[in-house]
Amino acid sequence: MSNIIERGEHFYYGTLGPGTTVVSASPATIKRVVWGGTYVGTIALHDAATAAGTNGSSNLLTIGVPLLRYPDSIELNTHCRNGIVVEETGTPVHRIVWSSE
Repeated sequence: MSNIIERGEHFYYGTLGPGTTVVSASPATIKRVVWGGTYVGTIALHDAATAAGTNGSSNLLTIGVPLLRYPDSIELNTHCRNGIVVEETGTPVHRIVWSSE
């Protein structure tokens, strides 16, 4: 089930509105992205160690929320060599589940 946090996993709750957050500044694996509610915005995931390191080539996935026709989570299991940075616009409420290397 996608909403369960397994042993050894970490999570980041994105609820602060627009901004850029460094979730992990070292190699990590994004396990899944979970969202819900009626909030509107975008979530962009980057393979980067700093907010200044985000650009078009570091972008892994951009999600427009709400996704009314889709499930409320995406399983990614994507390895990030540099770290995980999340960019948020609007007011999306979401959770990033990740594990350190």
